[in-house]
Amino acid sequence: MEVELHNALKRRGTMYTGLDSLVLQQLAQAAQQHGLDAKQAATAFDKYMTVKHSDKTSVGEGEVRAWSAAHRSSKRPGNLFDRVSLDDMVLGDMDAENGSGNAPAAPSQRITPYLSKVAALRPTSAAKAHTPQSSGKFAERQNAGSVVASLNAHLEVPAEEPAAEGAEAMEVDGGAAAAAGSSSGSGGVEVEVLGQPLGPSAKYMVDRLEDKVAYLERRILAAEAAAEAALGQEAHPAGMAVQQESLFVGRICCDAEGGRLNPQSLLLEGSQKTSGGQRVRLDVSKLPAFRLFPGQVVALRGTNPSGLCVVASQLLPGFASPLPRSSLPDLAGAAASSRRGTSMIVAAGPFTSSEDLEYAPLGALLDYCAQPAHRPDLLLLLGPFVDAEHPLLRSGLAEESFEELYASRVLGQLRRYSATVGGRTRVLLVPSTRDAHHHPVLPQPPFNGSEAAALGGPGTLALANPATLRCGEVVLGCTSADWLMACNREDCSRCPPGQTEERLPALAGHLAAQRSYYPLFPPPADVPLDCSRAGAALAMPATPDLLVLPSDLAPFAKLCPVHELGSSGSTSSGEAAAAVPGSSTVCVNPGRLTKGASGGTFAHLHILPLKEALDVAAGAPPATNAPVPHRLDQRCRVEIKRI
Repeated sequence: MEVELHNALKRRGTMYTGLDSLVLQQLAQAAQQHGLDAKQAATAFDKYMTVKHSDKTSVGEGEVRAWSAAHRSSKRPGNLFDRVSLDDMVLGDMDAENGSGNAPAAPSQRITPYLSKVAALRPTSAAKAHTPQSSGKFAERQNAGSVVASLNAHLEVPAEEPAAEGAEAMEVDGGAAAAAGSSSGSGGVEVEVLGQPLGPSAKYMVDRLEDKVAYLERRILAAEAAAEAALGQEAHPAGMAVQQESLFVGRICCDAEGGRLNPQSLLLEGSQKTSGGQRVRLDVSKLPAFRLFPGQVVALRGTNPSGLCVVASQLLPGFASPLPRSSLPDLAGAAASSRRGTSMIVAAGPFTSSEDLEYAPLGALLDYCAQPAHRPDLLLLLGPFVDAEHPLLRSGLAEESFEELYASRVLGQLRRYSATVGGRTRVLLVPSTRDAHHHPVLPQPPFNGSEAAALGGPGTLALANPATLRCGEVVLGCTSADWLMACNREDCSRCPPGQTEERLPALAGHLAAQRSYYPLFPPPADVPLDCSRAGAALAMPATPDLLVLPSDLAPFAKLCPVHELGSSGSTSSGEAAAAVPGSSTVCVNPGRLTKGASGGTFAHLHILPLKEALDVAAGAPPATNAPVPHRLDQRCRVEIKRI
């Protein structure tokens, strides 16, 4: 042991090169008394010398005795001398390269998160699928499967049709789907990615002040162009006095940095192009109703007698694009493939209880999905998957790296589920900024698509956050960012006297009205918004038929009105122009699959075929050749269930 101990010490400093043999013998005996091997003893002794005797250039018997006494008195679980250092990892790698065979095992994450990242860089074999063990409060949960909220509960879901004899299941290539952005999943459900989401190799952390200014300017200019085209009236500069009623377009701000928005603190910021970026006070005392938040781009009519305050007389509700439309023959083709419609299950993380990392709630959800009566065509899972806020991860007590947890606990279970159902279900994964194994930025790139398909099954598709998809004929929009909670904290509103408005659907309606998945600015401190990427990646390319917004607020399934900026008459004078309400989009907050140590909720949706499409599929001629609205609000049944 003396030779090994001397070699280990020499790698830590030149002062140990000429170590006296008696001192080395005494040090080896002390190490054996404390149950340390050569490497551990060298690490502990060198730390002691560095802290207590940094001015020493040689080692004597007195230092060895003092170290032995200090080690004996201070030895306890978690003590400095018992921990593996970064030096041990580096030196261990050197030993492995030199063929000594004494390289230490990969360190536990209980050391530091940094060391776990270093250890994760080492090549590891593919993680095996984990079998969760249900215990604690989650195993004792009550009312599993009960419905806590619903939408269109009166709709009857047809029984599942038996598969035709000799029919073969359609194979899904997840890797090719991720690369091409469009794929056909099992059951004939085609998934197509819309818009310009962030790519897997996108760079971030280059967010400059100019990027923030350009991002806000583009949003205001786009709103100006939409308002002027719809109303036939040019936008007036915000800081220029005008006594006639005029059109103003700008961004809502608060008069105090970090202050709470209220009717007395409202400012309107015009664009650089039209108003030179000037801010003026906004008087909303004449408005019977409004709902505003910081960063919201609004179009309003009013006056500015002094050039310092815009007095609003009419607030135009938003700039939503029209709801998607499709031709009846196209809808009939989807209806003919499955007269039962499309089944979808949506769940949002965390996917394991706060007591352990067994991921039993995810296993329970997949068991539910594997039942023939519940088997979905689409399974949408939104992060966090490896929650950085989990108590065991925050305290550094996880024995596996973040990547290993994701591969074995999440992808491993998904692969087992895919094998059970024979690839019938298309699995969609959306990351979260709270995922410890992924990039913490919004907008957020997708997980590794090839890894998801290889480890999670061929039907697994990794999506960006946020994402807009076309699933069959339905346009689906989703983001794992908690927009509802953030907007609820900053919202400033007034309802007409004697009337009430459902708050959560109104908050969700802001996204379509702003054509953005996260229009709040400045964002909360826990939202790492990258304005250099936000312009295109956060934009809503089309108003979704179905909007999925996971939140810590109460789960719900509601209809959100979509307000399109249009006119009911001539737009030359702008007098008849108004914001007219369009149809409604279905908004779902599935809740969290786990709430602390107990179970949470998920959403089970069933989208029935359009009646007119069924008639065309049966051979009837289409009533019109023009595209028709999807009317998902009338044919989508949603149930929020307890896991």
